[in-house]
Amino acid sequence: VLIDQEAILSIHNPYENNTLNFDNNEVINYKGIITYIKYLGINHESALNINDSTSNTKQIQYKHFFSFKLQSVLIRLSLNKANRIYTHTNIIEVIKQTLGFYQDILHKEIDYSNIHFNYEEQELISQYNESDLDFITRLSHNNGIFFYEDENTIYFCDVYKNVKNKEIEYNPNINNILNQACISSIYKEQSLRTNSFTHSSINANTPLNLLSLHSSKVPYEQELNNKACYNEHFYESEYSFTKSIDLKTKPSLKEKRALVLNESLLAKSNIYHLSLGDFITLNYKEFNHQEEIKNQDEEKQDKASLLKDFIIIANTQILIDDAILANSINTNDHLNLKDLNLSKSYSNTLTLLKKNIIFTPSFKAKPKAPNSTQGIVIGESKDIESERNTIYTDEHGRVKVRINLYANQEELDNDTFIANDIDTNSSNLSSNTYKSYHHTPFLRVASHIASNHSGFFHTPRIGDEVIISFLDDDIDKPYVS
Repeated sequence: VLIDQEAILSIHNPYENNTLNFDNNEVINYKGIITYIKYLGINHESALNINDSTSNTKQIQYKHFFSFKLQSVLIRLSLNKANRIYTHTNIIEVIKQTLGFYQDILHKEIDYSNIHFNYEEQELISQYNESDLDFITRLSHNNGIFFYEDENTIYFCDVYKNVKNKEIEYNPNINNILNQACISSIYKEQSLRTNSFTHSSINANTPLNLLSLHSSKVPYEQELNNKACYNEHFYESEYSFTKSIDLKTKPSLKEKRALVLNESLLAKSNIYHLSLGDFITLNYKEFNHQEEIKNQDEEKQDKASLLKDFIIIANTQILIDDAILANSINTNDHLNLKDLNLSKSYSNTLTLLKKNIIFTPSFKAKPKAPNSTQGIVIGESKDIESERNTIYTDEHGRVKVRINLYANQEELDNDTFIANDIDTNSSNLSSNTYKSYHHTPFLRVASHIASNHSGFFHTPRIGDEVIISFLDDDIDKPYVS
């Protein structure tokens, strides 16, 4: 059985007789797992042999043809859906803990050394009806973190990994008579989009204080209307008494994303050993007149340098080898493929971004929260009976609630942690504290009226069943309704 088995796709120099010379004929390996397989049958001549009852040829010697789909090992994280809630932690720790469930089946090192920014502790981080891959993708992308992999390592980054520049020739001659390894064309796609962002909120402790922050305007290319400002204004309620909303981060991330979309380029090349995260320098001096370059002022030369130093943020490859069509050729079963004079071709389309711009991935929407769910009010210990009908709150009058939709998942995760012997920042994994309360939040209790001078408020007691709703349909904003 080949499904879910590890496999490696190796790309050697795809050009016959080394018609394109590379400084180093390196082998590019793509390591993943087989997620799909289709049996295509055997070629025509083999079929004739099978029908020949007098043939002594064993079936094992026939040519069988298959098609495979090789995907990243991270695809395994998309097969599981879970409901989890994390309290008083940051997104990096949540990502690490989620990937910890898969430490025995990823078989790749996970590198966090390119995470340079600090990510503040959040009161609540929720996963609801999401696969683990969707969850860590949402957390990463919505905070400006991108991740990618090579043969042996998965990298999580908010800055670029430091790698050596590769110098690549730019040759727009479509005939490429000299069989030069090069980028043959560069082109640009552009569309009209928002170029300014505003984030607004209201302080939870002082609702009359209106908070708002504007981003800078993202410039378009010069030939477009630079004077136009298309503003995206979004509002987010400040749910927590203990953590104010970071108005600055979201507009700045959207600004960075708009800049990535505006400044990225597409390029076609015939170079097979380029990878994501590679820095490349385009060498197109022979297409510029040296005298013109000398006469340019320093500012123009600086701008020109920005147009030749790039990072690869996407790579679409097309490798054609007619050997895969051999099953349609009526030939002798034992004829070597190399004797069939089959052709090969290779090309790729690179997405390039100026080296001085940090890549910001696309944003992911949160899952829609349920209309309401149930929970049990709990206290300081696991033993609800000994504390039943008593009141336990934090300094803001919030009660501690174990939400039913997360309860079973905590038990499953706890068993997984113990089985894998993973450090959960708890001194005793089997302790009641970890199993029951590690992911149990304090929730606000809704009231019809709340002010400094009037209103009423009922505090649920330990052991009470409560109904939990979600403010703004946000899975990270539960409250006792």
